[in-house]
Amino acid sequence: MTIASWAGLAAFVLYLVASIMVLRRLRSAATGRAPALLALSLTAVALHALCLWLTAVTDDGVRLGLFPMASLITGTGAAMITVAGLYRRLEWVSAMVFPLSALSIPPMLWVQSGYTPHPLAHGVAAHVLLSILAYAVLAIAAAQSVLLLVQHRQLKSGHIRGMMRAFPPIQVMETMLFELLWAGVLLLSATIVTGFIYLDDMFAQKVAHKTFLTLCAWALFATLLAGRHFLGWRALTAVRLTIAGFLVLLLAFFGSQLVLEYILHRPA
Repeated sequence: MTIASWAGLAAFVLYLVASIMVLRRLRSAATGRAPALLALSLTAVALHALCLWLTAVTDDGVRLGLFPMASLITGTGAAMITVAGLYRRLEWVSAMVFPLSALSIPPMLWVQSGYTPHPLAHGVAAHVLLSILAYAVLAIAAAQSVLLLVQHRQLKSGHIRGMMRAFPPIQVMETMLFELLWAGVLLLSATIVTGFIYLDDMFAQKVAHKTFLTLCAWALFATLLAGRHFLGWRALTAVRLTIAGFLVLLLAFFGSQLVLEYILHRPA
Protein backbone atom coordinates (compact mmCIF):
# COMPACT_ATOMS: atom_id res chain seq x y z
CA MET A 1 0.00 0.00 0.00
CA THR A 2 1.01 3.61 -0.50
CA ILE A 3 1.90 6.11 2.22
CA ALA A 4 -1.45 7.81 1.62
CA SER A 5 -3.28 4.54 2.24
CA TRP A 6 -1.37 3.82 5.46
CA ALA A 7 -1.96 7.38 6.71
CA GLY A 8 -5.65 7.17 5.80
CA LEU A 9 -6.17 3.81 7.51
CA ALA A 10 -4.36 5.02 10.64
CA ALA A 11 -6.53 8.16 10.71
CA PHE A 12 -9.63 6.00 10.22
CA VAL A 13 -8.77 3.83 13.22
CA LEU A 14 -7.80 6.78 15.44
CA TYR A 15 -11.02 8.63 14.62
CA LEU A 16 -13.04 5.58 15.66
CA VAL A 17 -11.05 5.15 18.88
CA ALA A 18 -11.51 8.86 19.64
CA SER A 19 -15.25 8.49 19.01
CA ILE A 20 -15.45 5.63 21.51
CA MET A 21 -13.53 7.68 24.09
CA VAL A 22 -15.91 10.62 23.58
CA LEU A 23 -18.97 8.41 24.01
CA ARG A 24 -17.57 6.93 27.21
CA ARG A 25 -16.88 10.41 28.60
CA LEU A 26 -20.39 11.53 27.77
CA ARG A 27 -21.97 8.44 29.33
CA SER A 28 -19.96 8.88 32.52
CA ALA A 29 -20.64 12.66 32.52
CA ALA A 30 -16.91 13.22 32.92
CA THR A 31 -15.74 16.82 33.31
CA GLY A 32 -12.41 18.50 32.78
CA ARG A 33 -9.86 18.05 30.03
CA ALA A 34 -8.84 14.72 28.53
CA PRO A 35 -5.21 14.96 27.35
CA ALA A 36 -5.26 11.45 25.86
CA LEU A 37 -8.36 12.28 23.77
CA LEU A 38 -6.81 15.54 22.60
CA ALA A 39 -3.57 13.82 21.57
CA LEU A 40 -5.52 11.10 19.75
CA SER A 41 -7.68 13.65 17.93
CA LEU A 42 -4.70 15.78 16.88
CA THR A 43 -2.88 12.73 15.55
CA ALA A 44 -5.94 11.57 13.61
CA VAL A 45 -6.38 15.03 12.07
CA ALA A 46 -2.67 15.24 11.15
CA LEU A 47 -2.73 11.81 9.48
CA HIS A 48 -5.97 12.71 7.69
CA ALA A 49 -4.34 15.91 6.39
CA LEU A 50 -1.31 13.93 5.15
CA CYS A 51 -3.58 11.45 3.40
CA LEU A 52 -5.55 14.27 1.77
CA TRP A 53 -2.40 16.01 0.56
CA LEU A 54 -0.92 12.87 -0.96
CA THR A 55 -4.23 11.90 -2.56
CA ALA A 56 -5.67 15.19 -3.79
CA VAL A 57 -2.53 17.06 -4.89
CA THR A 58 -1.11 15.61 -8.12
CA ASP A 59 1.37 16.72 -10.79
CA ASP A 60 -1.58 17.63 -13.03
CA GLY A 61 -3.36 19.73 -10.43
CA VAL A 62 -5.72 19.27 -7.51
CA ARG A 63 -8.28 16.45 -7.45
CA LEU A 64 -11.36 17.90 -5.81
CA GLY A 65 -14.04 15.46 -6.85
CA LEU A 66 -16.94 14.16 -4.76
CA PHE A 67 -15.11 11.98 -2.24
CA PRO A 68 -11.93 14.09 -1.84
CA MET A 69 -14.11 17.15 -1.17
CA ALA A 70 -16.24 15.21 1.31
CA SER A 71 -13.11 14.10 3.12
CA LEU A 72 -11.67 17.63 3.05
CA ILE A 73 -14.83 19.03 4.62
CA THR A 74 -15.14 16.39 7.34
CA GLY A 75 -11.40 16.58 8.07
CA THR A 76 -11.63 20.36 8.36
CA GLY A 77 -14.59 19.97 10.69
CA ALA A 78 -12.66 17.49 12.84
CA ALA A 79 -9.72 19.91 12.99
CA MET A 80 -12.01 22.78 14.02
CA ILE A 81 -13.65 20.72 16.74
CA THR A 82 -10.27 19.54 18.04
CA VAL A 83 -8.78 23.04 18.19
CA ALA A 84 -11.97 24.52 19.65
CA GLY A 85 -11.84 21.82 22.33
CA LEU A 86 -8.80 23.57 23.77
CA TYR A 87 -11.05 26.46 24.79
CA ARG A 88 -14.49 24.95 25.38
CA ARG A 89 -16.08 21.52 25.61
CA LEU A 90 -17.51 20.33 22.29
CA GLU A 91 -17.34 16.60 22.83
CA TRP A 92 -21.02 16.11 22.01
CA VAL A 93 -20.39 17.43 18.49
CA SER A 94 -17.17 15.46 18.01
CA ALA A 95 -19.15 12.28 18.69
CA MET A 96 -20.84 12.93 15.34
CA VAL A 97 -17.99 14.59 13.42
CA PHE A 98 -15.24 12.04 14.13
CA PRO A 99 -17.15 9.01 12.78
CA LEU A 100 -18.09 10.96 9.64
CA SER A 101 -14.45 11.92 9.17
CA ALA A 102 -13.45 8.27 9.46
CA LEU A 103 -16.10 7.12 6.97
CA SER A 104 -15.01 9.75 4.43
CA ILE A 105 -11.49 8.31 4.10
CA PRO A 106 -11.95 4.87 2.39
CA PRO A 107 -14.02 6.20 -0.57
CA MET A 108 -11.48 8.98 -1.12
CA LEU A 109 -8.68 6.41 -1.31
CA TRP A 110 -10.27 3.62 -3.32
CA VAL A 111 -13.33 4.85 -5.23
CA GLN A 112 -12.38 6.30 -8.61
CA SER A 113 -14.49 8.70 -10.66
CA GLY A 114 -14.37 10.67 -13.87
CA TYR A 115 -13.01 13.77 -12.14
CA THR A 116 -9.97 15.30 -13.84
CA PRO A 117 -7.40 17.11 -11.64
CA HIS A 118 -7.12 20.83 -12.39
CA PRO A 119 -4.47 23.42 -11.57
CA LEU A 120 -5.98 26.15 -9.37
CA ALA A 121 -5.34 29.84 -9.88
CA HIS A 122 -4.98 31.89 -6.70
CA GLY A 123 -8.49 33.37 -6.88
CA VAL A 124 -10.12 30.01 -7.55
CA ALA A 125 -8.04 28.44 -4.76
CA ALA A 126 -9.33 31.12 -2.36
CA HIS A 127 -12.90 30.34 -3.47
CA VAL A 128 -12.38 26.61 -2.89
CA LEU A 129 -10.78 27.18 0.54
CA LEU A 130 -13.64 29.43 1.65
CA SER A 131 -16.20 26.89 0.43
CA ILE A 132 -14.51 24.10 2.40
CA LEU A 133 -14.47 26.22 5.56
CA ALA A 134 -18.11 27.26 5.04
CA TYR A 135 -19.27 23.66 4.52
CA ALA A 136 -17.30 22.49 7.56
CA VAL A 137 -18.71 25.16 9.90
CA LEU A 138 -22.26 24.68 8.65
CA ALA A 139 -21.88 20.89 8.95
CA ILE A 140 -20.91 21.37 12.61
CA ALA A 141 -23.92 23.68 13.00
CA ALA A 142 -26.17 21.00 11.51
CA ALA A 143 -24.75 18.42 13.95
CA GLN A 144 -25.31 20.87 16.81
CA SER A 145 -28.90 21.43 15.67
CA VAL A 146 -29.63 17.68 15.67
CA LEU A 147 -28.33 17.38 19.22
CA LEU A 148 -30.32 20.46 20.22
CA LEU A 149 -33.46 18.84 18.82
CA VAL A 150 -32.87 15.66 20.86
CA GLN A 151 -32.23 17.75 23.98
CA HIS A 152 -35.38 19.82 23.41
CA ARG A 153 -37.55 16.71 23.02
CA GLN A 154 -36.16 15.12 26.16
CA LEU A 155 -36.72 18.32 28.15
CA LYS A 156 -40.27 18.51 26.84
CA SER A 157 -40.93 14.92 27.95
CA GLY A 158 -39.47 15.70 31.38
CA HIS A 159 -36.83 12.96 31.23
CA ILE A 160 -33.16 13.70 30.50
CA ARG A 161 -31.63 10.35 29.69
CA GLY A 162 -28.23 8.88 28.95
CA MET A 163 -25.55 11.05 27.40
CA MET A 164 -27.83 14.09 27.26
CA ARG A 165 -27.22 14.62 30.96
CA ALA A 166 -23.65 15.66 30.12
CA PHE A 167 -24.82 18.38 27.72
CA PRO A 168 -24.84 22.09 28.63
CA PRO A 169 -28.19 23.83 29.30
CA ILE A 170 -30.37 24.23 26.23
CA GLN A 171 -29.84 28.02 26.21
CA VAL A 172 -26.08 27.49 25.92
CA MET A 173 -26.54 24.92 23.14
CA GLU A 174 -28.79 27.36 21.30
CA THR A 175 -26.30 30.23 21.66
CA MET A 176 -23.49 28.03 20.33
CA LEU A 177 -25.66 27.06 17.35
CA PHE A 178 -26.19 30.68 16.36
CA GLU A 179 -22.50 31.46 16.81
CA LEU A 180 -21.72 28.67 14.35
CA LEU A 181 -24.42 29.89 11.96
CA TRP A 182 -23.06 33.44 11.94
CA ALA A 183 -19.56 32.16 11.17
CA GLY A 184 -20.85 29.76 8.53
CA VAL A 185 -23.01 32.37 6.77
CA LEU A 186 -20.13 34.87 6.67
CA LEU A 187 -17.89 32.22 5.11
CA LEU A 188 -20.62 31.15 2.68
CA SER A 189 -21.16 34.80 1.68
CA ALA A 190 -17.43 35.15 0.99
CA THR A 191 -17.57 31.90 -1.02
CA ILE A 192 -20.38 33.22 -3.21
CA VAL A 193 -18.69 36.60 -3.74
CA THR A 194 -15.33 35.04 -4.71
CA GLY A 195 -17.19 32.64 -7.00
CA PHE A 196 -18.75 35.51 -8.93
CA ILE A 197 -15.37 37.29 -9.09
CA TYR A 198 -13.02 34.45 -10.02
CA LEU A 199 -15.11 31.78 -11.76
CA ASP A 200 -15.78 32.27 -15.45
CA ASP A 201 -19.53 31.81 -15.38
CA MET A 202 -21.43 30.93 -12.24
CA PHE A 203 -24.58 30.34 -14.30
CA ALA A 204 -23.09 28.14 -17.01
CA GLN A 205 -25.24 25.12 -17.82
CA LYS A 206 -23.07 22.67 -15.88
CA VAL A 207 -22.99 24.72 -12.66
CA ALA A 208 -26.17 26.82 -12.82
CA HIS A 209 -28.11 24.45 -10.54
CA LYS A 210 -25.20 24.44 -8.07
CA THR A 211 -25.16 28.25 -7.95
CA PHE A 212 -28.95 28.44 -7.60
CA LEU A 213 -29.09 25.90 -4.75
CA THR A 214 -26.18 27.56 -2.95
CA LEU A 215 -28.01 30.90 -3.10
CA CYS A 216 -31.17 29.20 -1.80
CA ALA A 217 -29.22 27.74 1.14
CA TRP A 218 -27.69 31.15 1.86
CA ALA A 219 -31.18 32.68 1.83
CA LEU A 220 -32.45 30.10 4.32
CA PHE A 221 -29.58 30.71 6.72
CA ALA A 222 -29.86 34.50 6.34
CA THR A 223 -33.63 34.30 6.99
CA LEU A 224 -32.95 32.31 10.16
CA LEU A 225 -30.40 34.82 11.45
CA ALA A 226 -32.72 37.74 10.64
CA GLY A 227 -35.61 35.98 12.36
CA ARG A 228 -33.45 35.37 15.41
CA HIS A 229 -32.39 39.03 15.58
CA PHE A 230 -35.72 40.71 14.83
CA LEU A 231 -38.34 38.16 15.88
CA GLY A 232 -36.52 36.16 18.56
CA TRP A 233 -36.83 32.79 16.83
CA ARG A 234 -35.74 29.99 19.15
CA ALA A 235 -34.69 26.36 19.19
CA LEU A 236 -37.15 24.42 17.03
CA THR A 237 -37.30 27.02 14.27
CA ALA A 238 -33.51 27.26 14.30
CA VAL A 239 -33.17 23.49 14.10
CA ARG A 240 -35.58 23.11 11.19
CA LEU A 241 -34.08 25.92 9.10
CA THR A 242 -30.49 24.89 9.88
CA ILE A 243 -31.08 21.31 8.76
CA ALA A 244 -33.06 22.45 5.70
CA GLY A 245 -30.34 24.92 4.69
CA PHE A 246 -27.58 22.36 5.12
CA LEU A 247 -29.46 19.72 3.10
CA VAL A 248 -29.88 22.22 0.25
CA LEU A 249 -26.18 23.05 0.50
CA LEU A 250 -25.31 19.34 0.36
CA LEU A 251 -27.48 18.92 -2.71
CA ALA A 252 -25.85 21.96 -4.33
CA PHE A 253 -22.39 20.44 -4.46
CA PHE A 254 -22.54 16.75 -3.70
CA GLY A 255 -25.73 16.07 -5.68
CA SER A 256 -24.35 17.69 -8.81
CA GLN A 257 -20.92 16.07 -8.39
CA LEU A 258 -22.51 12.65 -7.96
CA VAL A 259 -24.39 13.07 -11.23
CA LEU A 260 -21.39 14.47 -13.13
CA GLU A 261 -18.78 12.01 -11.89
CA TYR A 262 -20.64 8.74 -11.43
CA ILE A 263 -23.76 8.91 -13.61
CA LEU A 264 -22.81 11.05 -16.62
CA HIS A 265 -19.06 10.42 -16.22
CA ARG A 266 -18.16 13.96 -17.20
CA PRO A 267 -15.07 15.77 -15.90
CA ALA A 268 -16.01 18.34 -13.27
